[in-house]
Amino acid sequence: MENQDKKKDLIIDAALKRFAHFGLSKTTMTEIATDLSLSKALLYYYFPDKISLYSAVLQSIIENMDKELQKDVSCATNSQQALTICLDKRQDFIRKYYNLLDFTKVTGSELPEGLACMFTKAKDSEVTVLISVLEIGISAGEFEVSDLEETARLLKDALSGIYFTVLKRHTQAFFPEKEQFDTILMRQKKLGEIFLKGLMVRSALEIC
Repeated sequence: MENQDKKKDLIIDAALKRFAHFGLSKTTMTEIATDLSLSKALLYYYFPDKISLYSAVLQSIIENMDKELQKDVSCATNSQQALTICLDKRQDFIRKYYNLLDFTKVTGSELPEGLACMFTKAKDSEVTVLISVLEIGISAGEFEVSDLEETARLLKDALSGIYFTVLKRHTQAFFPEKEQFDTILMRQKKLGEIFLKGLMVRSALEIC
């Protein structure tokens, strides 16, 4: 079992390099098998098709990003700093794996079931990180939040709204062009700042 897990990890690493450089559509299972000196039959034993391998690669990236996000965000001293770290880090990952993430070139806007399930888990992971952002704000005495998960989901939806607004304004594609990321990041940071300020605890003197 341990050897099988190691073999799967090697396949995922090799596929990640191919997908990240050439994209999903321009990478074949034969090329991945050749990179690893594996037979195609053995490659298909672990991953029955390219989409299943692609899903495993994306899951690996998302898990690594989640770990790094949690680690970096935990070093922040206030909620705004934590959210900025979160947004910057996510943008870095998207830029790094841009070719790999543009899966719509092969799958279209309709996600296969396996990919749809994986992206649902990714969204839940994003909510978990945003909960950590809010917890930092609470610990710093910035605000009080009665329902952390619901507030984190509202923040996530608001940030996602910026993404799709910019996307719709400039293109009909499902994934942004590289030059759109700066606009998305800038507007997400501004919206995040407004959102967090709206949660701030105000003294009686300030209210008057």
